[in-house]
Amino acid sequence: MDETIVRNKNIEEIYRLIYQNRQISRQEISRLLNISLPTTTQNLNTLQELGLIHKAGEFQSTGGRKPSIYCCVPNARYAVGIDITRNHLSIVLVDLALNLIDSLRIRIAFEESDSYFSALNKHLEQIISQNISDRSRLLGVGISLPALLGTDHKTVSYATVIPLSSDIYSKLEKYIHAPFLFFNDSNSAGLAESWKGNYTNSVIYLSLSSSIGGANMNGKTLYTGDHNRSSEFGHMTIIPHGKRCYCGRYGCLDAYCSSNVLSDFTHGNLKEFFKQIKSNQGLRNVFDDYMDHLAIAVNNLRMCFDCDIILGGNVGAYISDYIEDFRQKALELNPFENDGSFIHPCHYPTEAAAVGAAIYYIDGFVQNFAI
Repeated sequence: MDETIVRNKNIEEIYRLIYQNRQISRQEISRLLNISLPTTTQNLNTLQELGLIHKAGEFQSTGGRKPSIYCCVPNARYAVGIDITRNHLSIVLVDLALNLIDSLRIRIAFEESDSYFSALNKHLEQIISQNISDRSRLLGVGISLPALLGTDHKTVSYATVIPLSSDIYSKLEKYIHAPFLFFNDSNSAGLAESWKGNYTNSVIYLSLSSSIGGANMNGKTLYTGDHNRSSEFGHMTIIPHGKRCYCGRYGCLDAYCSSNVLSDFTHGNLKEFFKQIKSNQGLRNVFDDYMDHLAIAVNNLRMCFDCDIILGGNVGAYISDYIEDFRQKALELNPFENDGSFIHPCHYPTEAAAVGAAIYYIDGFVQNFAI
């Protein structure tokens, strides 16, 4: 193999190894990749000259000279995540370490109109211009939508939560001046949770917002199913012939455990619901009923997947205060276990879907990094 090709391949593998380990020594890189120490040093110098890695102190000595700590430079690249919902627009800017550099959330009703797209463009460009001096460092823009999408991440195959036309991607091309793709909102949130929690095993993410979805994660890899609609947990039937769901069927989890089931009691304000619940027994009874139905779904997921389950979305942001009560409800349905620690509150109380949409470009940069 050509010497230059081998050298570049080594540099690329070293960069990925540093990113995956977060911090690592020159000696450990040499050992793991079976590259000589002089060659490793040369390649590390190249990555430092490119501004992609830096020395971040020293490890404790195990005898002899203390080895240097090598880390990736977080602000070498950035990605933007946008979450579009029925009534809100969220935009986040993250770096390679998923640090939240900037964010905004505004209340604006979605519509396919010049005024809406212009507002999106205005806020997007403002965040980019205020934080990134060199636009070549922007990897791309991931857009989270409450919809099922084609494998090209440009085609909307099913959308009822917000109205999306088949040519929505081409309409947005005039307003987003960077590479961009669409991602399912719940899948994106699950991806963000998996990365944030640094999960290495399988985990199920259940998004409890104005509509219910989820994600099936194997470490940091998302399973999307044969038809790109895996983890549509909101349309599991939990009560045969029960309440009518927005999909037109009856008894779906969404009809019993969307955030609207709670916020409708406080004029659409979920925060107010959880504020009043401590002193309002009626609202507490509503929440107990909500958790009873949610426990059915979580137990079904545990039986199907036998892995940890994360409760996220709008309701997930408040669930930590009630997690022990909920775990007990779920365990009462579980024939095998008496420990509910497999049920977790989410890491991201807000903006998980936007961060997850941005992760696509971060992951793509690292996995496909090339000199």
